Parts: sequence; C-alpha cells; structure tokens
Amino acid sequence: MAASITSVAKPADETGNFFSRLAWYWQMALFLFLSILLIWAVDAMLFSDKRDETRKTREQIETLKRSNSNGNIIKQNLAATEQALKEKQLEIEKLRDLLPDQIEISRVYDSIKDYMREEKLDLGKFAEATSAPAEYYTAQPIDVEVTGPYDNLGRFFSRLGFYSRIVSVTDVDIKRADEKSQMLGRTINASFKITAYYISPDNLDKLTMKKPGAPPAKAAK
Repeated sequence: MAASITSVAKPADETGNFFSRLAWYWQMALFLFLSILLIWAVDAMLFSDKRDETRKTREQIETLKRSNSNGNIIKQNLAATEQALKEKQLEIEKLRDLLPDQIEISRVYDSIKDYMREEKLDLGKFAEATSAPAEYYTAQPIDVEVTGPYDNLGRFFSRLGFYSRIVSVTDVDIKRADEKSQMLGRTINASFKITAYYISPDNLDKLTMKKPGAPPAKAAK
C-alpha cells in the first residue's frame, strides 16, 4: 500500500515578511514614524549647528538693537542738553547787553547826563552812593539833584524807562523852585535816586559758569 503525502497550504496572512503581514493602517503609521525619525536625524546632523549660529546671530542683533536704542537716547539727551546750554548762553548774552561791566558803567553815567542836557535840566548833584552787591549783579545808587521845567523832567524819566541798560528811579522829591528860577523857566527842583546795575568780575564768572582756578601749590620745604 502506497503512502500518500498531502501538502497543507499556509494561510495567506502568514506569507511574506513582518511588514507585509501588518494591517495597512499600521504600515502607514510605521512608515510615518520612520520618516519622522529620519528627518529628525538628518536635521540634527546637518542643521543643528546652523540653527545654533542663527540663534546666536539673532541674539547679537537684539543686543545691538538695544545698544543702538540706548545710544539714540543718549544722543537725544545730549542734543537737548546742548540746546539748553545754547539757550542759557543766549540769556547770558542778553543779560550782559543789559548789564554793563564795571568799566562800562561810566558810559551809563554819561548817557544819563546827556539825557539831562537834552531835556534842559540843570544838574546840581550827581554822586555815587554805597554800592550793593547781589548774587549776579551789583546795584550802584546815584543821588541826583536837578532844576528845570516840570514837563522836561517827566520826559527825562520816560527816556530812562526805555534806556537800553537796566536802571531804576526811586526816592523822587519834587519841589517848586524859587522865584528867581521860576523867571528863568526852571519851575521845579527835584531830587531822586537813580540805581544803575552792572556785572562785577566775580558775577561774570558766575554767569559764565567759569570755575575759579586751582590755588597754587605750596613750594616744598
């Protein structure tokens, strides 16, 4: 009796490799995972250094931007300071135009006397009193006595009000002139105090913010 050999076919799902035996959705998931893993490995090997350099470059750019911004603020503050200094210097120049120095004060006296002569006021007294130093100027009072027409005295005071230098008039005392003066057209006798103002050398140093010089060094013994 001959023996017979019967072959048993394998199920279809047991043929092929492990990947082919997986369901299609698991194959797709595995493919995606491997793709992502490959991309990450390539990125890590090829682009990580470039990415670090890019990050450092951006940080340097941000630092430079902040420095530039601070520099602009400093420039703006410097420009504002320079403008304020120019304005102060202009104020000082204007003040110096109004306030003569101690040498030029004699010109102020001459101008006042010229006004008196032009208004036909006879000068009886023009005497300096004790000066009064202040922080930025010195006040110099002048005791004045004049004789002349009343209207002329008013015009003299008015001209002093528009004088280019700073002067003030106080202690005005006006009296009727005697009969002899009345006949000559000098109707009043007036006494008053004119205060002129000037800048002393010390005050000028304060206005120009000039620092005093350093004291000389003592000689070594």
